Amino acid sequence: MKNRSRFTPLVFFFTALIAAAPAFAATVAVGTCVPNKASYSTITDAVQGAPAGSTILLCPGVYAEQVVISKSLTLKGQTVGNSAYPVIMPPAGGLLVNAAGLNVNSFFGLGTPLSAQVLIQGSAAVTINDIALDATGYNIPNCDSIVVGILVQDASLTLNRVAVKNQLQTDATCAIGGTGSGVLVQNDNTNPTAVSMQNSTFINASQAFEADGASNTSTLTDNSFTGNPANDYNAINILNGSSSIQQNTISSYNFPPAATPDRASFGIYMTCATGGTVNNNRIGGTQVGIYVFNPGCPTSGISITNNKVWGAQYIGIDVGQANGSVVSNDIRSTQTAIRLPGASAGNTIQSNTVNDACAAFGSSTSAGVNTILNNTISNAQNLAITNTTALCP
Repeated sequence: MKNRSRFTPLVFFFTALIAAAPAFAATVAVGTCVPNKASYSTITDAVQGAPAGSTILLCPGVYAEQVVISKSLTLKGQTVGNSAYPVIMPPAGGLLVNAAGLNVNSFFGLGTPLSAQVLIQGSAAVTINDIALDATGYNIPNCDSIVVGILVQDASLTLNRVAVKNQLQTDATCAIGGTGSGVLVQNDNTNPTAVSMQNSTFINASQAFEADGASNTSTLTDNSFTGNPANDYNAINILNGSSSIQQNTISSYNFPPAATPDRASFGIYMTCATGGTVNNNRIGGTQVGIYVFNPGCPTSGISITNNKVWGAQYIGIDVGQANGSVVSNDIRSTQTAIRLPGASAGNTIQSNTVNDACAAFGSSTSAGVNTILNNTISNAQNLAITNTTALCP
């Protein structure tokens, strides 16, 4: 009896130590396609059951659920046999409100009800690869909330080879032009977050990508964005924060009822941003190709280089910033190729090619001094015009 009682405290000590030890990251599966791995029937169960830092492998199939992620994880789709299509879709009853817009400069600002297919929050850093999100069947009556494919709030996200589709609400009760968002990123504090997105596809997603907040950095590389003429939102939106937007393809953001550029659909829209790069993108069939806007907050130092813009109904590149550069872009078949509104000052406009325009350059009477040199102009009715709108009539 004495010997037995001597070791009892040690048993309790080691038991308590094991119980207090943190869970280690693991690789688990959703579905039964991955042998010798812990398997879950839903993504939600896997997210809740896997420790932070784990990788969750999704077997091909339809996952009708809304997923909330509050810890750092990787979600990765799998290829099995003839299928490589794990897709997240709304549950049978439709999407429910699971978040609200943060207090940021945004098209979906403070308190906006949001119904996200995937919600990432709580300072998590999440990676999503090889997965589709399709919002068909969102079933949100009266546009009571906004459908969002992936909502990132005060967290970080890496996307690679992801397909985002049909986050567009055009019900009769919605505002003209509809609403919705493919990927919406919001940061309302000073803690830095980062979003990196590459090799991904957006189809029929209303506001395809939007990043809000001065503490967020967005890197978008080699993605494709295909719009819907029933929609008056944009492909890429940066509101505050820094960004690198390179080698993306954007098409069909062209809202027919828009009678002026202010109600138009934009390929790339940037406002209240200080610094950034817009480089080597291909933008066709939009009403405005690239729109850099200064509505009273500083927008400056953005480099716009080597982009190809064609078929823009109103404006190829709108340079509403200070101390930036517009260099070596190719702009074809538009009303005003390069517009210099009242906020434009201190920019270098150099070595651009313009072919087929009402005006190669449109300047506002209140624009500041910009340096314009060594541009090649062909088939322009006006090399330059100056008026209050900075648009060719």
